[in-house]
Amino acid sequence: MVGGNRLKFIVAGGVIALAVAYLVTMGLQGTTVYFLTVSELQARGTAAQNQIFRVSGNLVPGSLAHDASGLGIHFSIADASSDAASPLTVVYRGGQVPDIIGDNIEIVAEGKLDATGTFTASNVLAKCPSRLADAQPTERDYQASD
Repeated sequence: MVGGNRLKFIVAGGVIALAVAYLVTMGLQGTTVYFLTVSELQARGTAAQNQIFRVSGNLVPGSLAHDASGLGIHFSIADASSDAASPLTVVYRGGQVPDIIGDNIEIVAEGKLDATGTFTASNVLAKCPSRLADAQPTERDYQASD
């Protein structure tokens, strides 16, 4: 009789563990977004349409334009080594546009690629250029206290 109760607990524990694993897997699949460069997205071709991606590239100089309504912007981004791919046109409507958005600033756009090859973004981030990127690191000699 004791062995029967132990078996019931083991089976119940296994069922609960499988249910938790299933819920975690389903939750991660719904929130996973692939991070790609412009050339990687374009290499996927039509298979990339209507899927959510994050695409990174530098803003093509002179391509930033505001819509007539004032509620949206459109621009082009390209890989840092622009030889690899043609620029990707990004359309963003509504929401906050980063203040530092400008020529050659690295942009991360999250959204979907449509059938015409235009990336419709639901979120746009601009990477802040660092003043410290070119600074030389300083060496410090920290003494351990006894």
